[in-house]
Amino acid sequence: MKYGKKLLTMSLAVMMSMAFVLTGCGEEKPAESGSSTSTDTTSAPKKNVTLSIVMAKGWEKPAMHELFQKYTDKTGVQFDVQVLPDDKASEIIKTKFATNEFPDIMVNSASVLELNYMMPEQKLVDLTNEPWVDKLINKEDFMAEGKVWGLPLWGQDLWGFAVNTEVFQKYNIPIPTSKDELLKAFDTLKQNNIQPLYLGSKDPWMVGQMTSGSLWAAIQKDPELPKKLETNQAKYSEIPGFVSCLADLKSFNDKGYLGPNTMANTWDGQFAAFAEGKAGVGVGLTSWVNEIEKKYPGTADKIEFIPFYIGDNTTIFAGTSGQWYIPKTGKNVDIVKDFFNFAAEQDNLNAYYSNLQSISPFKDVKAQIPSAAQKLSDKINSGEYLTHRSHNSLVKGQDYDGLCKLGQEVIIGGKTPEAAAKEYDTMRAKIAKSIGLEGF
Repeated sequence: MKYGKKLLTMSLAVMMSMAFVLTGCGEEKPAESGSSTSTDTTSAPKKNVTLSIVMAKGWEKPAMHELFQKYTDKTGVQFDVQVLPDDKASEIIKTKFATNEFPDIMVNSASVLELNYMMPEQKLVDLTNEPWVDKLINKEDFMAEGKVWGLPLWGQDLWGFAVNTEVFQKYNIPIPTSKDELLKAFDTLKQNNIQPLYLGSKDPWMVGQMTSGSLWAAIQKDPELPKKLETNQAKYSEIPGFVSCLADLKSFNDKGYLGPNTMANTWDGQFAAFAEGKAGVGVGLTSWVNEIEKKYPGTADKIEFIPFYIGDNTTIFAGTSGQWYIPKTGKNVDIVKDFFNFAAEQDNLNAYYSNLQSISPFKDVKAQIPSAAQKLSDKINSGEYLTHRSHNSLVKGQDYDGLCKLGQEVIIGGKTPEAAAKEYDTMRAKIAKSIGLEGF
């Protein structure tokens, strides 16, 4: 292979103190902000150029390296892939944005609307007018303030409750189509000594994962709600569905639906519990199907996704696709743009997503994906299931980590749903004020 790979394991303190500048070694001048689409550079090999890429270890996939090799074979451009430990990646990436110590390409797990620290107008190249943007199924989903800042070269993960169809069939339980039916299923599972829902509550993010549907439902009733929340004219504690979602989490635990000790359950533990038939329902996402199949062959055929029937939510959570960003300070901006256009060529997209085995955010991609993911995608495309977006992508000024931890406290009875909702309003107010939102 003609690319390097490094594992960055140094501590945050070291990262902040060292002048570790990850840039390419070419002689291209940085592009101006919002520069026009670059011309095709693939006709002129750049054999002395190495593009540096930084990403979390968990984001690194064989499909990426195959794509890099194709571009190297065509242009001579090589790649230096530098991976961060998953448990430190978020903080290291924040530090890089704070210190402007960038590679040529920064892979991050969310959009600039969700991660305020990215400050796109100041630090990222505007990609709105790049040719591949029109290939996106819904480009508005990847816009912030009307602009596209990253290439969503990742799968479109869809989240919902993952039903263990083998367990449900064993106890003659129909696949739930509403919250009432889900609760009846939980009762039947509990009566048969099967843990109804494996939530993995020890990992805070699993608790918060299903809460954004309540915000989406409220916005459908009041389209002005995002603006009201961003200008301190409305509060989360005033959203009935949000409070009822937290109340359901507590109720699930109180009724024993989450097992004897949900706070000892983890994301990793869910794999075995689901595969071995010890849990009837889990919290799943479409790319998870591949992971569980590798660890427990034959399990993928037992999975069926349904909406997060909790609070007043009836929709599937469409997670933010990971995106590839170009820092303005990069020395190889035009070459990176050319690589992005190369990656978005139809044959390359088909090969990439077939390798990734994931739903693509790009149009007309022909790729093989697991049957459970395909079935869910078909239901969404037919309109049988609708989707919702995350808190962070709907309303500015969020503290998602704080929200997840509040959810944990509600589950174990440390806070009432109402008190937790009000505390989240206080958390949001501090963040909103710090980023200059009007009214805070």
